[in-house]
Amino acid sequence: MNTHRRVGLLAAIALFAATVFVVDLFTTTGIEVWVLYLPVVLSLVLVGDNRLILLGAATCSVFVLAAVFVSPPGANPSWWDQLNRSMGLMAIWLTATAGVAICTRSAELAAVLTDLRREVESHRGTAIALGESEARWRLAMEGGGVGTRDVDLRTGREVWSDTQFRILGYEPTRGGEATSEMWAGRTHPDDRARVLEEKARAREGHTLYHHEYRLRRLGQDSPVWVEVFGRFHYDEAGEAVRFVGVCFDISPRKDLERELLEITARRQQTFGQELHDGVGQELTGMGLMAKTLAQRLPEGGKEKQIASRLVTALSEAHQKIRELSRGLIPVDVDQRGLAAALADLATRTAEQAGITVTSECPDWVELPDHTTATHMFRIAQEAVTNALRHGRPSRITLSLLSDPNELRLRIKDDGAGIQDRPDNRDGLGRRIMKYRAGLIGGNLEIGAAEQGGTIVTLALPWSNRNGE
Repeated sequence: MNTHRRVGLLAAIALFAATVFVVDLFTTTGIEVWVLYLPVVLSLVLVGDNRLILLGAATCSVFVLAAVFVSPPGANPSWWDQLNRSMGLMAIWLTATAGVAICTRSAELAAVLTDLRREVESHRGTAIALGESEARWRLAMEGGGVGTRDVDLRTGREVWSDTQFRILGYEPTRGGEATSEMWAGRTHPDDRARVLEEKARAREGHTLYHHEYRLRRLGQDSPVWVEVFGRFHYDEAGEAVRFVGVCFDISPRKDLERELLEITARRQQTFGQELHDGVGQELTGMGLMAKTLAQRLPEGGKEKQIASRLVTALSEAHQKIRELSRGLIPVDVDQRGLAAALADLATRTAEQAGITVTSECPDWVELPDHTTATHMFRIAQEAVTNALRHGRPSRITLSLLSDPNELRLRIKDDGAGIQDRPDNRDGLGRRIMKYRAGLIGGNLEIGAAEQGGTIVTLALPWSNRNGE
């Protein structure tokens, strides 16, 4: 209530109280005019000031007592009039007490309402800020090609973002409602078991779920590569009740990486051939000339010794060039290219490390795709290097096995094993092996052998042997 209305109301109340007092002065004591003071006290409640209510009640009480002495006598006895006036005073003060209580409660309620209004405004501002932030977040997710998936594991209800639908080739639904069959049905059959295994491992270990695999987009023959991050949420009993994940379409990145690796492989092959056919042949010719020169020089002379050392140095340089060219072109493009390269790797490793290295590759295993064969060889090469560096084995076995469903490359050693190493995290070598396996659609597993040592297994479904 503003000041002008407050002053006007107080003036009206004062005028009414004065009028009641005047009427009471000219009215016999038998008539209860004091009842009209009750609206005066109640009206002060509108002002909302406890002191004014008490002051008004006190003023009205004075008026009631003053009227006892100046009002004309009535028909009732004097004790009756005194009782009547006493009841009036009690009614005035009961009304004043109720008014004070009402004002106090009203003030508290007003304070609560003010705080509530302030909270509402604060939440409204927060809601607006959250809405704007969510809009920016959605725009960023849409622009970045990132899909989201929220799964209630208790009810099976799933909510997807629009991008998530588009990654799989579906039309977005109202509210983002989706089903688990929509996702599972689009997962590539060769990757489905690995996806379930990785997800189960993350669920049981309460760890971050991270996996790269392929999806079959609706209406599209070629698979879509996705990278998925997710985390399970648990209740107080430790049971998983929710899964929230994000999905990135990494097909363009995979295509670019494949092209870069193919370009690199072609460059390496060209460089290796140039080393072998160019520099190697030059060194061979220079070695023959040096050998001829050494043969023509007289025995025992310094020139003879220098020529002999030159022959030896050229021979060693030629051998190094051959090893470099062999490393750059590890797999020849023929029907037994990978098997021959693995056998050569076993022989060279045995000579250099002084341990037993065997290669078990049946003649009937064919892998005509040069890129896939190169990746498989590099994985075997890295596995052998890791075994020698960390495991200190006495024996390494390379196996290339095949069954109707998949081709398996296995590297087994009898060394220390991965559990006994101080740092069992994925190093650069292991990450590169997994990366190469992913490029050709294979599944790489690194684990401990039953009788000690480490087994590295690359499983390549026959449908993926050309990297398709």
